[in-house]
Amino acid sequence: MQLAELDDATSSRRRDGIGLAVIICTYHRPELLRETLDSLGRQTVPDDLRPTVYVVDNSDDGSAAAVVAAAAASNRLPMRWLEAHPANISVARNVGIGATDEPFVAFVDDDELCEAGWLEAVGRALRITAHDVLFGRVVANFENPDLPSDAVKQLFSRELDRADGHRLYAFGPDKLAAISLATCNSIFRRATTLTDEVPFDASFGVGGGEDYDLFCRLQRRGRSFGWLPAATVREFVPGARCEGRYLRRRFYAGGQAFAAAIARNSDNQQLTRWIVRWKAAAQGILLLLQLPKVLIRGGRSLDDYGYRWAGILGKLSFGGIYPLYRRDRN
Repeated sequence: MQLAELDDATSSRRRDGIGLAVIICTYHRPELLRETLDSLGRQTVPDDLRPTVYVVDNSDDGSAAAVVAAAAASNRLPMRWLEAHPANISVARNVGIGATDEPFVAFVDDDELCEAGWLEAVGRALRITAHDVLFGRVVANFENPDLPSDAVKQLFSRELDRADGHRLYAFGPDKLAAISLATCNSIFRRATTLTDEVPFDASFGVGGGEDYDLFCRLQRRGRSFGWLPAATVREFVPGARCEGRYLRRRFYAGGQAFAAAIARNSDNQQLTRWIVRWKAAAQGILLLLQLPKVLIRGGRSLDDYGYRWAGILGKLSFGGIYPLYRRDRN
């Protein structure tokens, strides 16, 4: 599919602007993808910004092609459909990066809606920021608001009471416990962050954590991360993703991915992996001491207690990362 043509006047104004690739990886979610593309089409585009939307279809049957074609016909933004095989989120992200040459790359998930002003906030930030990666605000839109516990709300959100430009960290003593860094609603400076031949490691691609692995790598290289609260998206969370069985698997895979990423990006991988296990064991002992209080509270406190245990067990694990995405698709 060719890029949708901008009208001549708009094209003339933006010809010398900042190039921004907005990459959306998708897998069999046509209705949600349509809403995501519509939210981008409603954005006000700054005169000095040249955004292009790239939809990377990770399905085997190219199910997103028709959605992209329809959106491109009515959308003011240039748009392109890409294929990525096999089904693996890392593969999809890498295909998107490889097909673009813009100096800045944004990732938006196919279940996220960009709020009004998102593109303007990104454009303003790109003109002044010294950070290498920016992270926007993510507001969880739960299909059933009565289901999520506190831990689940934090899992699907990115909320932070910090000023615009506040520096963020993937790991270490300055990392804030309130949020975890992920690619959803993020913007990369290509020249300083996406320089590896394969930026996202496919070994993480069926269970998640490929983005955290990259952020650990970038932090070790001295790259900086910044907070961009004005760029807000709303992420749809179906009821099925608030069920205990799914969440325990998710937290377990997350613990595995955290441990693997920390170890891989250290000077001594084997020693660091064991240090993570020892710390997880200590966390488990402390968690056991909290059990009586949790049992008295019951309800969602007990649910969150189980999720915390799943994360600890993931850090203690000796196996490969649990294939969460593969199971989630079945």
